[in-house]
Amino acid sequence: MSDSLFEEGGPHRIRRTGGDHYEMSVSLPPDEDGMLARECEVDACSPAYFKVRPGTGITEGQAVMYCPYCRTASDPSHFHTREQIRYAQDLAKDEALKGVDRMVQKALGLGSSPRKKLVDGLISVELEYTPGQRPMVRRPLEEELRRDIRCRHCGLDHAVFGLAIWCPDCGRDVFIQHVEAEFASVSKMLEELPTRRERLGHRVAARDLENSLEDVVSIFEAVLKIITRRNLQTAGKSSDQIEEVVRRNVRNSYQNVASAENTYRDLVGAELFGGISQQEKEHLSAIFEKRHPITHNLGVVDRRYLDRARSGELEGREVRVTGPEVAKAIELSLLVLGSAYRARFPFDGSLR
Repeated sequence: MSDSLFEEGGPHRIRRTGGDHYEMSVSLPPDEDGMLARECEVDACSPAYFKVRPGTGITEGQAVMYCPYCRTASDPSHFHTREQIRYAQDLAKDEALKGVDRMVQKALGLGSSPRKKLVDGLISVELEYTPGQRPMVRRPLEEELRRDIRCRHCGLDHAVFGLAIWCPDCGRDVFIQHVEAEFASVSKMLEELPTRRERLGHRVAARDLENSLEDVVSIFEAVLKIITRRNLQTAGKSSDQIEEVVRRNVRNSYQNVASAENTYRDLVGAELFGGISQQEKEHLSAIFEKRHPITHNLGVVDRRYLDRARSGELEGREVRVTGPEVAKAIELSLLVLGSAYRARFPFDGSLR
């Protein structure tokens, strides 16, 4: 039996590379959905963590992978997660412990049996070696991600936190795809309304509609904040300066059509609603205004809402939201956000 700590070959294809140096291959297990976790190595990148589905996207000759958040380009092997590194180290330790057991058994002359008779006679003396219990090698503990997307440029299936910008395989801008996916989730909830109304009643269906409208406004606000942050970053602002501008000048202004128009003009230097007509802008504003009583007054119409919305609804009554209204808000929001983003960040696929 070899005196080496590591036995060459085996499932990890261990081989000696010289002296006391060995090389082993570790296959990283995917999650239950068949996705493999990745993590950007740049300390300042946040959230840095994402997943890809092997066998999709660029499947041959991929020399570079991109972080979907900061677009750092590096060798694909540089995107291992800390859990994956821990897993590989645990496997190496397990192989080393197996090697120690082999070496001890050989030194004691035990061979394949854990027992050996030292004296056999009137007094019998037997040597027995019992290896210690090796620690269990845990699979990488990976995080759950809620946003899946397939890059329309290269076909990579991947999952991210929040609204990412870049495809990890081809490096192309897929931000608007993420935005479309978020609105598509709301649209699916709208499609389920008749079933929910029949099964759970009108009140639950009404709450679903209200929640859907709140989601639309929240997506609209989040996307505009991302555009604003990226615009300020392009202008050379530091991270601290950007967050200070958002805290002091943006606040919740992107939840309202009129204030969003003014804030966007001041901070980005462009018109926000150039992609839709004045009538469509007023229609979007009227729908968005319904969010105020829903969020702050349990859906009951108050004086502030009537003053801002110029609505004919009665004070003290519940604000009325319809499925077609929310669907129209999704349609117009996509037009506005897509037009604003592409006007500010045209991307040709080259590194910048």
